[in-house]
This record gives sequence, C-alpha cells and structure tokens, in this order.
Amino acid sequence: MPRACRPGTDMNRTLSFYTIFYVGSLVFMRGSGIIAKILLARSITPFEYGLITLIVLSLPGIFQLITNFCFFDILGHATEGKKYFSFSMLYGVLSTGLIAVALVLGSGTFLSFLNIPTDQGNILIAVLLLVLISVTLGGVIMGVLRGQKSHSLAASVSVAPSLLRLLFIIGAVYLFGIADFDTILWIFALPPLIVLLGILAWKWRTIAASFQSVVVPGKEIFLFGFSAFIVNAWVTLSQHINRIVISHDLGVVWQGYFDVSLTLAALITFFTSALYLVSIPESTGKTDRSALFTQEGGLGDVGRILLAMTLFFVIVIYFYAYPLIDLLFSSDYAPAGDYLFIITAGYALLFIQQYVAYASLSLSSDTPVTFLLISIASIIAFPFFSHGMILAFGFGGAYTASVLVIVVYTACTIYSVPDITPLRALLARIDRLAFACIGAIAVIAVSGLPLLPGTALGGAVFLLLVVGLGYLHPANLLHAAGRRKAE
Repeated sequence: MPRACRPGTDMNRTLSFYTIFYVGSLVFMRGSGIIAKILLARSITPFEYGLITLIVLSLPGIFQLITNFCFFDILGHATEGKKYFSFSMLYGVLSTGLIAVALVLGSGTFLSFLNIPTDQGNILIAVLLLVLISVTLGGVIMGVLRGQKSHSLAASVSVAPSLLRLLFIIGAVYLFGIADFDTILWIFALPPLIVLLGILAWKWRTIAASFQSVVVPGKEIFLFGFSAFIVNAWVTLSQHINRIVISHDLGVVWQGYFDVSLTLAALITFFTSALYLVSIPESTGKTDRSALFTQEGGLGDVGRILLAMTLFFVIVIYFYAYPLIDLLFSSDYAPAGDYLFIITAGYALLFIQQYVAYASLSLSSDTPVTFLLISIASIIAFPFFSHGMILAFGFGGAYTASVLVIVVYTACTIYSVPDITPLRALLARIDRLAFACIGAIAVIAVSGLPLLPGTALGGAVFLLLVVGLGYLHPANLLHAAGRRKAE
C-alpha cells in the first residue's frame, strides 16, 4: 500500500489520542450527516424523508454486511490484513452483482414488502445499487487503511461522503431551490460514489498492482475476522432490521420517525464506533497485550473516558429529547422523541458489551464459539421478536424490543468471554462515575434551564465531578492529546 498506509506512520501518538481523534472525526462525519438529514427533513414530507433514508442509508447498510462481510475486519488486522485487499475487492464486486440480479428480478415483491410505491421502482433500485457498490468498495479501502494504522487518512475517507452530502443538500435545496423528489434522491445518493472515484483516481496504480496476487484468507484469519464482524454487525444489523420491520408493520413514515430517533441516539454510537476502529488494529499489533489496559493512555483509560462521555449524553437525551427534535428537525417528527431515552440507555449498555467483546476477541487466540452462536441466534430471532413487540405495543414495541435484546446480549457476552479483565478495567472506580452522573442530573433538573445552557451547565458539573472524585485523572485527559514516548 502507499506510504500513508505503512505500519507505524501515525503511531507517534497515543492510542487514546487516536481514539479521541476518531471520536472527533465521527462527530464531524455524523454531525454533517445529521445536519444534512435535518435540512432534508425540513424540505420534503415525512414520507419522502422516510423513503430516501430507507433507500440511501438503511438498505445499503444491510446489504453491505453481505458485500463487505468480515473482510473489513480481516483487513483491519495489523500484520496480516493487507494481503487480502485484492480478494476483498473481488468479493465485494461479485456479491454486489448477485444482489443486483436478485433485486432486479424480484423488485415488485421487494418493494411491496417494504410498503414502497412500485411506480418508482426502477429509479429506487438503481439508486440503491449505486450506493451499495460505492460503500462496498469504499469499505474495503477504509479497512486496509485502518489495518495499517493510517488513522488520519482512514478518518478522512470516512468523513468525506457525509460532508459532501451536506454541501450538496445545501446547494441543491437552499441555493438552487430544487424541490423535485427524484433529483434530491440522486443528490443524496451520489457522495459515496464521488469519494470512491476520487480514491481510485488517486491510488489506481497501487490498487491495480495489488491484483497481481490474489490471496484467499485462511481459516485462522477468517475466524478472527468473522468474530469481529459478528460483534459489529450485531449493532448495525439490529438497527436496520428494526427499520425494515417498522416499515413493513407500520409504514415508511414511522420508519422515518425511527430514523430520527437513531440519528439522535448516534451521539452514543460515536464512542462505540471509535472504540471499534482502534481496538482491533492496536490489540493485534501488540506483543505485550496486558499493557493495553494498564499503560497510561491505553485501552483502560480510553474505555473509561468514552464511558463517561456516553453516560453524559444519555443524561442530555433524557432531559432534552423533545427540544432536540424540535430544534433539529421539526415538531412534525415529535413521535421520535416518545421513546428516545429507551434506545439511548440501551446503547449505553451496548457500549459496555462492545468494549468487552472487542477486547476479548482481539486478545484471545481461541475462537469464542459460544459467543458467536449467541450472537448469530439473537440476530436471527430479533426480527420476529421486534415484529411481535410492535404488534403488541405499537411503535414503542420496536424500541423496547431493541433494549431487551441488548440486555440479554450483554449478559451473554460477559458470561461467554474467557477473560473479564477488560470489564474490570472499564468498570474501575464506577461508583465515582455514578456520583458524577447523579450530580449532573440534579443540577440540570433543579436549574430547569433550556437545552443549550442546561447542557453546558450539566457538562461543566459532570466534568468537575468526574475529575474531582478521581474517576478520571487530569493526566489521563491531557495524555489523550500528547505524543507517545519513544519505545
């Protein structure tokens, strides 16, 4: 791979620095995506919004789990991953082609199942497939950059589509006054393709040279990638499955409301995603893995910092769900706030599950068969459970189903992992974090301030208590911005 992808290029800084760097990148990326969604929602009807997000975001996200499969995680292996770049690209193209054939032949049944008008079937299928091939090949490139620890370049590649989407929506809707649904649909769908074409034009020689040798992953590396894939896919797939079940049971508009809820709950997933992006390449590249949780700026400090951030954002959502929706989207999307706290609280618990799972998978030399079976079984059972909960409790049943499955999945994860050292490291001094949360809740509740000043005051009190009570030491926070000492 190019010089930017060579191992160690970005590693003169601490692991915590790059975790916070990824959080910042994810905030920028998803912040751009959220603003683009806000502008989109304010310019079209809730039905059109639900349809665009389903076709451009949700369905490609589900199919990408097939087209990228576990190769993103295989490519993320620090020492072995880059060998499988060409095979991953070929697999992505072939699997996307097979999905395209299936969708074209069964488009009528597919659209009817999702309650999508069939008169727009051709353009919707075309947009879906265009986005799918773009994110598939982009995912392969992102995977190899991540594995080679080119964190800065990998983050830039991940941010670019969301930023372009925001700029395109601003230009099309607010500068040129475009209101045609089909045009807006294409504008919202094009950014991943533009970024992919830019990367291919920039690095085409290196990419072409990689096809001189196509290496098929062996059993050991495949099981490693599959294990990590299952952990990450569980989160993504459960979100997208719920969207599809809601669209089928309640209609596209309610899928749009659920998408708004997940958009705000994405504040929580910033931290889980950052942990996912750095934990595997860092863990697999270490010889002294025990130091990961004990060294200053290591995964122990990283986990505690991210957990504190996660819980504070849960507090913010609890107090300000409706003001956030009204400010960012509009009162038309108020139903998205009815159960928002439920899903954000579930995501906070899911952060703990993800931390334990990623760390355990990276540090263990054995394939966690029990954990994988639990993960696969829960994913298979989830759509039926969600469908039953929606029939019994309506729209709120979708949220409740998600959280109940997260609780069971987290408990099973902790039970099945061979070593709970990561959990002990994450929950160290948890009582002090609990007191900090109580303090922030009390201040926000008593002050009764509106969204922005209330969040600022609560955040200041929370930070003071987190540091003052000794949950996090100032040196750990400063270390996140420092350079790693030469070894």
